[in-house]
Amino acid sequence: MFALKIDRLIIGTLRARITAGIRKRDNSTKQLRLSYYHHAMPCPMVYKTLSQNFDAIADQYSDDECLVFKGEQKRYTYKTFKEEVDNIAASLLDLGFKKYDRLAVWLPNTSENVTISYAASKLGLIKVNINPAYVERELQYCINKVGCKGILLSSSIKSLNTFEILRRLVPELNEGVSSTSELSAKAVPTLKHVILTGEKTFVPNVYSYEDLLRRGAQLSHKNLIERQASVDPDTPVEIFYTSGTTGQPKAATLTNFGIYNLILSQRKLFGQNFTRLCIPIPMFHIFSEMVGVLNAAVAPCHLTFPAVLPDTIATMRAIQEEKCTALIGAPIIFRDILTHPDRKKYDLTSLIFGLSGASSMHIDFLRQVEKEIPVTRMAQAYGMTETAGIITCSMWAGDNDVKRRLSSIGQPMPGLELKLVDQQGNIVPIGTSGEIWTRGHSV
Repeated sequence: MFALKIDRLIIGTLRARITAGIRKRDNSTKQLRLSYYHHAMPCPMVYKTLSQNFDAIADQYSDDECLVFKGEQKRYTYKTFKEEVDNIAASLLDLGFKKYDRLAVWLPNTSENVTISYAASKLGLIKVNINPAYVERELQYCINKVGCKGILLSSSIKSLNTFEILRRLVPELNEGVSSTSELSAKAVPTLKHVILTGEKTFVPNVYSYEDLLRRGAQLSHKNLIERQASVDPDTPVEIFYTSGTTGQPKAATLTNFGIYNLILSQRKLFGQNFTRLCIPIPMFHIFSEMVGVLNAAVAPCHLTFPAVLPDTIATMRAIQEEKCTALIGAPIIFRDILTHPDRKKYDLTSLIFGLSGASSMHIDFLRQVEKEIPVTRMAQAYGMTETAGIITCSMWAGDNDVKRRLSSIGQPMPGLELKLVDQQGNIVPIGTSGEIWTRGHSV
């Protein structure tokens, strides 16, 4: 199959400079001479929204536990989680959110963050994921860049007083109740609704998340059902901002159809390794949402979020207590576990699969992770925000070539085309350096 070794990454575009290598292991590649490859889907693509499939799973597995938030001490079955999703969605609909409206989520790894991901698909909203470490100028840019109508945030994140940052940006919050129940903010003119996590808020023009949940439980869900039925699978559902290393962050928009079929192919390929997944990656990062958070909408599974903010001990404790079979993360997550002085106090032997993304890891380090954490099988993924997080992955069922799995970024994801081109856009021969061009349903 197609094994790719990174030579040089060009950040900020849909391209990377690499050298392509080929191992002629089967009939599908033995005639390959040019650097073009596509990987067929293991099953037909499915034309549905995330929320349509989530509802079907929730009905079938209603009593199965699906989400655990260790830092908040919250546990959800599919039934209780669907109730929360439906109630918050009904309230947002009642507030006047229309299809294609953007709702910013400026939160760390909380249950409210996950709930909005699922509610957005039901309503045809676009969830805008914002780094919770951003300050006033960055927040203003992200809201205005895509025209957010609402924002969900907490009063503070560790030492960062996020609500005070918003108040400085939107001084109109201090001016009393609007006659229209909507904000009119000079610095962020599209912003009309502010929602704070927690039970109560005593600030005019600000809703509390828990109050909206209670309101949603009292509302008729007839309008919600009608709205959900009108949402097209091609409707955008998430916006993620790129890292912004070449300038201001860029907004990458992803659809229900693209996300659903990417996760569906992941599940087919990763198999039962994803049944109990530990997700310590920050949710504003594409890897967390695509490989972690939205899995429960595509297939029955158990997702554990170790802590609100990154915490190595909390991650190890979560793996032990929840018997997680898979761990996803950036290299630093695996490195912090491997080098932690208390690692041997925790039983991590339930781990079967580890998937690392965001930057490359040396083969010797991956071998060390497999041996010492231990993880039965490690793999790496390569991708970008604009490609829903993953273009290629080195984890393939039945592939026992350990060196190849650990030293490459693997094959293109199912349904994606990938080619390497020269400066004129011509496909280069195998073994020649070039830029990656990719296309497919999730790009």
